[in-house]
Parts: sequence; structure tokens; C-alpha cells
Amino acid sequence: MIRFLLARPIAVLMTFLALVIIGAVTFSRLPVSLLPNIPIPEITIQITGEHTAARELENTVVTPIRQQLLQVGKLRDITSETRDGRAIIRLKFDYGTDTDLAFIEVNEKIDASMSRLPRGLSRPQVIKASATDIPVFYLNLSLKNDEAYRDSDEGKFIELSELAQHIVKRRIEQLPEVAMADVTGFVQQYIRIVPDMNFLEASNLQLSDIENLLAANNIEPGSMVVRDGYYEYNIKFSSVLRSIEDVRNIYFRKGDRLLQLKDFATVTLSKKPEMGLSMVNGKRCVTLAIIKQADETMEQLKKSLEGVLGNLEESYPEVEFSINRNQTELLDFTIDNLKQNLFLGFLLVFGVAIFFLGDAKSPIIIGISMFSSLIISFLFFYFFGKSLNIISLSGMILAIGMMIDSAIIVTDIIAQHRENGESLLEACVKGTNEVITPILSSTFTTIAVFLPLIFLSGISGAIFLDQAFAVSVGLLVSYFTGIILLPVLYHIFYRRKFFSKVSLLEKVQGAIDKRLFAGYDKGISFVFRHKKGVMIAAGLTIPLCVVLFYFVPKANMPYLEYNEVEVKVEWNENIHTQENKHRTDELLKSLKDYTIESATYVGTKQYLLEKENNLTTTEGEVYIKAKSAKEIEKITAQLRQWAQEKYPKATLSFAPPKNIFEKIFDTDEPEIIVQLQAKNKYKPLTEQDVQAVQRQVNQLTHLKANTIPFDEQLVITINKEQLIRYKVDYSEVQRTLKTAFKNNEIATLRSYQQYLPISLAGNSLTINEVLQTTMVTTALQDEQKQYLKVPLSAFVSTAKSTDLKTIVSGKNGQYIPLIYPDTDAPAELVNTIETNFKNNTDWEVQFAGAFFSSEKMLSELVVVLLISVLLMYFILAAQFESFVQPLIVLAELPIDIAAALLLFYLTGHTLNLMSAIGIVVSCGIIINDSILKIDMINELRKAGTPLLEAIHQAGEKRLRSIMMTTLTTVLAMVPLLFSFDMGSELQKPLAVAMIGTMLIGTAVSLFVIPLVYWWVYKGKK
Repeated sequence: MIRFLLARPIAVLMTFLALVIIGAVTFSRLPVSLLPNIPIPEITIQITGEHTAARELENTVVTPIRQQLLQVGKLRDITSETRDGRAIIRLKFDYGTDTDLAFIEVNEKIDASMSRLPRGLSRPQVIKASATDIPVFYLNLSLKNDEAYRDSDEGKFIELSELAQHIVKRRIEQLPEVAMADVTGFVQQYIRIVPDMNFLEASNLQLSDIENLLAANNIEPGSMVVRDGYYEYNIKFSSVLRSIEDVRNIYFRKGDRLLQLKDFATVTLSKKPEMGLSMVNGKRCVTLAIIKQADETMEQLKKSLEGVLGNLEESYPEVEFSINRNQTELLDFTIDNLKQNLFLGFLLVFGVAIFFLGDAKSPIIIGISMFSSLIISFLFFYFFGKSLNIISLSGMILAIGMMIDSAIIVTDIIAQHRENGESLLEACVKGTNEVITPILSSTFTTIAVFLPLIFLSGISGAIFLDQAFAVSVGLLVSYFTGIILLPVLYHIFYRRKFFSKVSLLEKVQGAIDKRLFAGYDKGISFVFRHKKGVMIAAGLTIPLCVVLFYFVPKANMPYLEYNEVEVKVEWNENIHTQENKHRTDELLKSLKDYTIESATYVGTKQYLLEKENNLTTTEGEVYIKAKSAKEIEKITAQLRQWAQEKYPKATLSFAPPKNIFEKIFDTDEPEIIVQLQAKNKYKPLTEQDVQAVQRQVNQLTHLKANTIPFDEQLVITINKEQLIRYKVDYSEVQRTLKTAFKNNEIATLRSYQQYLPISLAGNSLTINEVLQTTMVTTALQDEQKQYLKVPLSAFVSTAKSTDLKTIVSGKNGQYIPLIYPDTDAPAELVNTIETNFKNNTDWEVQFAGAFFSSEKMLSELVVVLLISVLLMYFILAAQFESFVQPLIVLAELPIDIAAALLLFYLTGHTLNLMSAIGIVVSCGIIINDSILKIDMINELRKAGTPLLEAIHQAGEKRLRSIMMTTLTTVLAMVPLLFSFDMGSELQKPLAVAMIGTMLIGTAVSLFVIPLVYWWVYKGKK
């Protein structure tokens, strides 16, 4: 076949040129994303129960729904968090579950449970998790004249809220690339009606009369169709309230008098009490979370939004538009860096070829072959619908060092045949035919290592499908390029004098060869002089692997450095929103020397798509961008100290900003979560019970877990006996209480721009003043036949109580979560708690957290390694036609694994998904050197060469190609070590594993494997 191709060089060149051109065109059209498009097997259910306490909501709503959802198929885990007025239930499914079908089934279960839920409860909202849920960036609108950490002008900020909701939001949502602009931080208004209580008393009116009056004047009876001759008209009746004047002018008849509502009540447009604020760099703002359409590109979205924002800035010069938490910057920076690493790796590999081969022609031939392989590989990306992302590009960086191996080996063996005096044509034919089988075998052994990675459970296996695809395609394309295009190029280049020889390169190459071969002779002589010692040392690596595996720290994913952090603050005190803002301002002021940019949510967020459990008025969320990752460490330490000194009850938690990577891998999951469940399910948990068991656990472990927040509540109890005695209706007392505390929403004004709630409200007083001064009209009469009026305090009593602020439940019901974000000895912690609570009569204990998912993942990787070894054995047995020789090749794996684990231990890296994959992959690559060497030894022995001489000759013949392939693979990984984008940080442990394993493995292939071969065959012909 090779002779046939060499006879038709133009056809071969044109074919590859066409493939390269098509590949280049498809490369420019490949979709670009941060990570592969992976379905997330999660469903979230949001439950809203306004004015419902957490305990009541948990018992009457969340528990029935959760019990119903336990029947959903392929459900892996279910957790719920309930707070006052709202709850969230998270369902996690086995990876591979059809979330569309699960979504339908979850909705069916909720529909089935609705009959058991309280009347008036709005239907829970079911949301599928998606990578597109995370906002692309946040757009902040603030007033330019505002000063940081100062209150904004109320009137101007109301205007800014109107601008954000009715102009900016609509303009952005008109873009085809935008799915939604979700808004928070805006001011809400309502129509406040404060009745003249003296007039009501004198007129013998109740609050219910005003409610009925508003209801009667705010109806829309619909329309009807009438005919008038040949024509037909649609007649519409409407008495809907459209403006505040409509409310003020409502007519009311009292005896002979005709009054309007404004005659006996003050009707004003007021600002609703704020439950949450949004701030950017200390200034009050309205924040829009921009969510991208799933099928649109980041680049196009970026261009469209730049145009819209430019127009808005010109139209509203008094408004400051700022963007933070920009995912497009993260994507651009990461992808650009990986592309640069790919190009730099290509240059380094090309440079190695120049110095080792000693002339300009061979490196150019290898460079053309490698470039062709790289571009043609992207053609397969296009056909199989793969995107350019940090996983696939990292796979190409990994593959580029291996892609050149085929070209180097073919070039080197052709050069050796020419040095033996054969003609150019014969050297090309014989040299290529000689390595077709061993290169194919080594290619398949490498692919055999990657393919089992896709069988990892969950998202880990799915995400590395792209890496396995990139490497497999790259290797197969480079193999066919090496045996088809390269011999043709070699024949063309060396048949004609395109380039003259460069004496300097020849001298460098000669010096390298001299030192290389001298070093090899010394090394092989030393090994064969100390046979027993080398074999014993090699054997000891097996127990060394076990010991190192135990001592090397383990994690689920690599630690990624960020110059951003999100701080969640729970003050654990019953403070209002303004006090929360004051404390948050203090927090940010203490960090002004470190902070480049900040954004804050104080209290409740107003986002419609807030899937995570929303904040309460006593919580805050602060986004901080610093100059570097080291600054983040200082910020974390300083904030902990600041909170301990000023607000010791506060609880602070730190996490990287949410992006698609964090969402998929849940990297902020605590290492250990201790789930304490009371054995008596019917006994309510008191604050004393929870604090007692928490102190017990802390004393056992000598570690402090997170503080369980409790909420101090004021419980108002209506005395029903007093209601009967005074002949007062229960609903009247309840209505009076709501009005007195400004929480009696009785109607809605449907204006043309928005809906405004209409509320009956009293004047601002303290709780005791309200109860003492607010009067309730009874059905009893005094001597003057006047209805008696009694203060609210006669019907109600108040008491303080505490309850869990957040009620957390799982499959087995409610539990108390003790969270340990990071521990030095998680296994000991789990064992200590489990042992001490084994016979506890009050509490049951279960565990969750990243530690267990890491253990599961590593155990799966061990299985993957065993499968990979078996596949490699089968492939090698087929090539060598032997059951023994594959074992000789695989004998170096324990040494390579021990070297990688030792390197992790010394450099402080953890054994995580990426580093473990690096070990597995390196084992598949490094044995290629041994395959080539043993194949050459076998060929020489078949030709009659004695065993020792065959070993030595094979080592010399394969020495240059082995060193070159090792160096090219290592150098292709080097750029990842000096880059700090997300893609490089993610792949860095893999690069460390590969570089260390390749360097040690090369020495093992050159010196130890020949010794093992000699030991097996020393007594045989």
C-alpha cells in the first residue's frame, strides 16, 4: 500500500489539502462554550405560603408533597428547606434520567397532593435545572449622583425602579439572544388607605365595610355582543379601579349623606416596606440578571447587548450602568488561554523535533503532518456535534503531544533505513511498513485507557466524554496521517533539495546523540550489574502505591483559585432590612483596601427565577472581586475576625461565584454534613435540644460546626372565650390586627402599566401601643344603646418563642445539619461521631458531603484502571501473539503510579478526578515506549541476534524516538502549569500527573523493562 501511495503523491497531497481546508472552515463554525452541553438531573420545586410560619408550612405543605415525591422513579436524593413563607424541595436523579419525563411525573405527583394541601395555597412551581439558568452577567443601574454607603434620594430611586422595570428590562428582552432579564432591588409601591377611626366609630362602621365598598367598585363583569341593524358591537362594562383618583372618589352612602372615600380616609401612594435591597460598590441599585437563550452564542449576545447599553447610556446620562459577574469574560479568557496553550505546545513540540533530528526537512515534514492532523480532527468535531470547550480543548492539548509520536517514529525509522544504505523509496516503504502494527497497537492501548472513563457514574463520566473523544480522534487521525501523508512528504522533500543542511543543527544533533547514547550505555550497564537490587526495588513499588494512596489527601475536584468570592451572612438576630444594610456597609468598608468591585443583596431577592432558597431580612449575600486569589484568602480571614469581634452571633460562609462549572460539579458542597435525626419524630425540637447535641458533637470531634440559626418569634394568641363573651367575630379581630400592622391587602388597582395592591393600614406604632389603642367594636351595648368598644389587648395575648429558622428534611424526615466545610481528617471525624452515637437513645446519625462522593469517585476510577489494564493486555496479547510479553510491558504500571502519587504528596496536590485521570492516562501512554522496544527486540531475536545483544541494539534503535515522544508529550503539557484560567487550573493536576509519570516511566521503559524481559527469556531460545 505504501508503494502504491508513493507512486501517486499528487493525489495524496490534494486529498489531505482538501481535508485541511474543510477542517479549517468547520473550525471557525464550531460552537464555543465553557463546558459541554450536559443535562443536569435535578428538579427544583418552589413553594410559597405567604404569612405562614416555617413549622406550619413544613407540617401542612412540604411534608405531604415530599412524601408524594418519594414515589418518583430513579430518584437518588430529596431534600427540602422550609422557612417562613416559602420552601424549596430539591430532587436529584440518577445521571441519564430523562428529566423531561421526570418533570412530567413530578407535576403529576404535585397535582395528586393538591387536595391534601390547605385551601388558597398557590400551586408549587416546578423548575428543571439547566446550564442556561445561570445569568450570563448582572446589569446594575444606579444614580450617578449617589455616594457610596449613603441613602439614595427616595423619589429619584423610585423613578430609577420604573425605568429599570418598564424600559431597560423590555429593551433587553426584545433581543433574540436574551431569554429573560430578571430584576431585583426595585422599590414597590402600594395604595395605602388610613381610615379615620373616629368617623368610623361615630358612623358605626367596621373595617369590613370599607373592604366591601372597595370590592363592589373593583369588578369587571365582562362584555356582551349586541346587533344594531347590519352591524354587531361588543359592549364592555367595567368598573375596575385604574388610578389612585378612582380610589379616592369612590362614593359611599351613609344615611342621607353621599360621601366619597377621601372624606373619611387618607388615600396615598406609598412605598412598600422593603424586605430586600441590591447594592453595587456601596451604592443602592436595581440589578438585572441577564439569562441567555439556550441556542444562542455568548459572542452574539455580547455584541447585541453592547449596542443596547450604548443607546441607554446616551438616553439616560444620569444613570450609571455597570456589569459584574460576567460569564462572557470567563469564557473568553479561558478559551483564548487554552487556544494559546495549544499553539505554544505545538511550537515546543516542533522545536524538540528540530534539535533531535538535526536538519530542517524532517521537522517541517513532522510539523506539516501534525498540523494536518490537528485541523482534520476538528472536522470530526463538526460532524459529531462537539463544541470547543475547556474539556475538549484540554483533550486536544493532551493529544497534541501524542499526535506527533506517530510522525516522529515513522520519520526516525525511515532515516535509520537510509543510514543503512537503502534507497529513498525503499527506506520509505520498509520503514513505514515496519512500524504500522506497533504504532496501531500503541494507539489502541492509549484509546483503551480513555474510553472506560466515560463509564464513570454521573456527570463526571459525561463531561469527560468530550476529552476521550478529542484524544481518540486526534490519535486516530494522526496515525493515518503518519502512515499515509508523512511517507509521501518525506519522499518528496528528500528527493528534491528544498532546504540545504544546516551545520549548526547537525552539530547540535550530534552532541545530543553522543550524550544520549553514552547515558543510555551507562544506565543499562548499571541496571544489569545490579539486577537483584533493581528487581526488589521495582517489586516494592506495589506496597508503596497502597501506602501513598492512603496518605495523599483526596478531593472530588481540583481546587480552583478565584479572585472572586461570595460571602453569605446570617446575622442570627431579629433585625430589619435597614439594620442589615448598615451592617453590610460596615463589612464592605472594612475590606476597601482589598476590593476592586462589590455587589450586595441585603434581605430578600425579588428575582422570579430564584431557584435557590431565597434570603431573609436577617441575611445578606456579598460578591467581592479582589486583585488576586491571595487577596481572597486575606479577605476571608479578615471577615471571620471582624464578625467574631463585632457580631459574634453571625455566621459567615464563603463560596466561589456561581458559574456553570460550579453548578454542574457542586464544588462548594461541604466536606462533611452530619445529619442528626431525632428518634422521637413527634417531639418538637427545642433550641436547648439542638444546642445540647451540637455541643456534644463539638466536644467529641474538637471541631466547631456551623451554628444552627433559630428565629425569635412573637406569637399572638386570640382568646376565643373573650370573643364569645363580647360577641365579636374571629375574622374581625384578625382583620383589625392586619390593618393595625399594615398587612391587610384588600384589593388590587389594575393600572395600565402595573398592578398596585390596595391595603388598609393604621398609623406607625409599637406593638403594645397598637394593642392598647386599637379598638374593636363589639355586639354589646351600653346604657346609651351605643356599641361597646374594647381594645385589642382584651382579645389577644402575646408571648415570645423560638424555632428553627430553616427546617431541613430528607428522605427520612427532618434532621439537624452540622456542616464541616473543611477538615484534615474526615474519615476519623465520621468514625468518631458514628461510634459515639451508635447506641444513642435520642438521636440517629447519617452522613453526606463531598468526602463520600470523592470516595465513590476514586473507587470507580480504580475499577476504570483495572478495565483499562485488561483492555491493554488483550490488545498487546493480540499484537505480540504471547500471553507473557504483555505482562512484561504492564509491569511498569505500579512504578509509574507510585511515582505520580509521591509527586502529589510532595507538591501538595490532592488525588481528585483530574489527577486520577492523569495517572490512568499516563499509564496508557508510557507503555507505548515499552511496546516499541519489545517489538524491536522480538524482530532482532527472530533474525538470530543473541538476547543481550538484541536488548542493547533495540534500545539504541528506539532510544531517539522514545526520548522525542516523551519530551513532546511533556512539553505539550508544560503551558498548562503556567496558566491560571479555569481550563488550565482544572487540567493542572492532570498535567502534573502526566509530566511526572512520563519522566519516570521513560526511565523504566529504557532500563527496567529490558531487565524484566531478560529475566523472563534468559533460559530460552
